[in-house]
Amino acid sequence: MSRPPKARTPAREGGFQRRLHLVYGGYALGCVLFLLTLGVLERMGLPRSWIGAIFLGSTVIAYAIIGIISRTTDEAEYYVAGRRVPALYNGMATGADWMSAASFIGLAGTLYLQGFSGTADDPGGLAFVLGWTGGFCLVALLLAPYLRRFGQFTIPDFLGERYGGTLPRLVGVIAAILCSFTYVVAQIYAVGLITTHLTGVAFEIGIFLGLGGILVCSFLGGMRAVTWTQVGQYIVLIVAYLIPVVWLSVKQTGVPLPQLVYGVQMQKVTEREAELLADPKEQEVVTAFAAQAREYAAKLANARPRRPGCPS
Repeated sequence: MSRPPKARTPAREGGFQRRLHLVYGGYALGCVLFLLTLGVLERMGLPRSWIGAIFLGSTVIAYAIIGIISRTTDEAEYYVAGRRVPALYNGMATGADWMSAASFIGLAGTLYLQGFSGTADDPGGLAFVLGWTGGFCLVALLLAPYLRRFGQFTIPDFLGERYGGTLPRLVGVIAAILCSFTYVVAQIYAVGLITTHLTGVAFEIGIFLGLGGILVCSFLGGMRAVTWTQVGQYIVLIVAYLIPVVWLSVKQTGVPLPQLVYGVQMQKVTEREAELLADPKEQEVVTAFAAQAREYAAKLANARPRRPGCPS
């Protein structure tokens, strides 16, 4: 039986947000000190396999602690975090969900293999990035407000309440399972890759190690624990993203804010790309590959399909 929600007053909300600021401010400071400590230990000769194991183990323990602290038996807390997550922290959790393993590895690999613009037959990696991001925006604008207004926890519940009957609910369940299955497979595979790379264990064992921390967190506290875990993950990810970008900006331009010199750097990249394309050696390589492509195309055009029963 779920507990009745506590009355929400401005004073209570203000105190709750102040506690969040203190907790996650200390968490961010602890992450920086932890990384500095690992850097010092690496300089002192600690093997990288040990550093990877320490990093992975500390991450799992931290997320498990958040799950244990956030454990709940309240249905509203378990499914929607009590509907009292501040907008700032909700945005951080959503951003961390976007920057998950599937995005960090899958979309980065797609951009690496297919490029930004692609070809006439291939949309390129940028289309997947925009579609992935646009999907989050569409869900936030077109689905989330109505779920909250109807007081439902899941999309199948909303469809069943909105349209009535079991058929809309069944359609929602099937769609949710298909989307979740595709996403979870990518997530689990990425977890195995990351764990294997950090610790050197077998891929299968890496999957179970990574999933162990996730299950401890999500089973005990549901969306409440997952949300606060995602906020902590956002802090780690945003620091990991900003450090190399700021370092490159300082090294190349002397300005620690890359947003201010982004246009200048892109102009330099465009000019450098034009120089490389106009280079005679680059033209020779392009001509050689074009000749090979025409040769292979001619061979494929003259190839005859083998009849059944005829020797190859």
